[in-house]
Amino acid sequence: MILKKLATKNKRKNRLKTVGISVGMMLISALIIFLGLRSLTERHAEMVKENYLLRSEIAYPNIDYTTWGFEANSEFTGTFYSHRSKNIDGISVPFEEYQGNYSIIGPMSASQNEGLEEGDSNSSNYTHGNLYKVPIFYNVNASAKTVSMEVTQDISKVAEMTGQAVEVAITFDKPYTYQEITDMVPDNLLVNWYWIGTSSTVDTANLALDAQLGFAPSSINDYAADFKNFKSNLKKAIESGVVDSRYSIEDETLSLEDDAKTYLKNNSNYKTATFSGVILTGRAENFAQLEDKDWIYASNIGQSVTIQPYHTLTK
Repeated sequence: MILKKLATKNKRKNRLKTVGISVGMMLISALIIFLGLRSLTERHAEMVKENYLLRSEIAYPNIDYTTWGFEANSEFTGTFYSHRSKNIDGISVPFEEYQGNYSIIGPMSASQNEGLEEGDSNSSNYTHGNLYKVPIFYNVNASAKTVSMEVTQDISKVAEMTGQAVEVAITFDKPYTYQEITDMVPDNLLVNWYWIGTSSTVDTANLALDAQLGFAPSSINDYAADFKNFKSNLKKAIESGVVDSRYSIEDETLSLEDDAKTYLKNNSNYKTATFSGVILTGRAENFAQLEDKDWIYASNIGQSVTIQPYHTLTK
C-alpha cells in the first residue's frame, strides 16, 4: 500500500515536472520568437532609415534634413520620421516632414505629404501636406505626348517679389559643366543644388521629389569632393535598389536606374561632368540679371520668404 502511494506520488511529480518543462519550453520558444520578430522589425526600421538617408544624398532638390528618429507604435510596427528644411540664400524655411512606416513584414508606404499636385493653371507644383510650392525642372528632350505641364519662364515674375528671398529651378538649354555654370550664374545668387537631368524622353515636370537626381554643394564648397561623394552614393543607390523606380507615360518610360547608370558612365570626371539644371536662391531683385539669357530653357519659382531685419543672407 505504501509502495503504491509512493508510486502514485512519484508519477504525479513526474507529470508536474513534465508539464513544468513543457511550459518552460513554450515560454522560452515564445520569448525567442518575440525577440526574433522584434529584431526583424528593427532591421526593417533600419532599412527605412538607411534608404531615406541615402536618397537624401542623391535626390530631393534643395531639401535637407535637420533631425530624424523612430516612433514605435507597438513592438512590431513604427514610423521613421525626419524633420526637413530648405535653404533660401542662407534663410532656413520649413519643408514637409518625412514619414516612412515599418513592421515585421517590411518597409511600408512612404511619406504622403511630399506628394505633388498641380496648381496655377498647370504651371506650378505644390506638396500635398502644407502646400509648399516646389520648383520644377523640365526635360528639354521630352516627347510631346508625355508633356502635361507648360514650360514656365518665371524670372520676370521673381523680379517683382520685392523684399523676398526666392528659390528658383533653372533648366538649361543643354547640359553644362560646373565651371561653365559658375561662370554663367551671377555672384550674388547662390547655387543650392545641381540636377543631372534624364536620359529619357519623358517629361520630368511631375517627377517625385525623391526621383529627381542631383546633389547639393557642401558647406566647404569643395566641388571635386562633393562630386566624388555623389558618384559614390549614386553607385550605392543602384546596388541597393534605391533607384529602381520607373515612370511611364503613354509608351515612354523613365527608369531612374538607367538614368543613374547612364550618368555615371558618361560623367566619370568631375571637370567634364555636366548638369541639366540648378536650384538658385537669392534676393528677388538679383534674378533680374538672368532675364533673356539664352542658356535658360525654363525657370520655375519654388518657395520664398520675406527677408526680415534679423536674417543674414549668404549672398
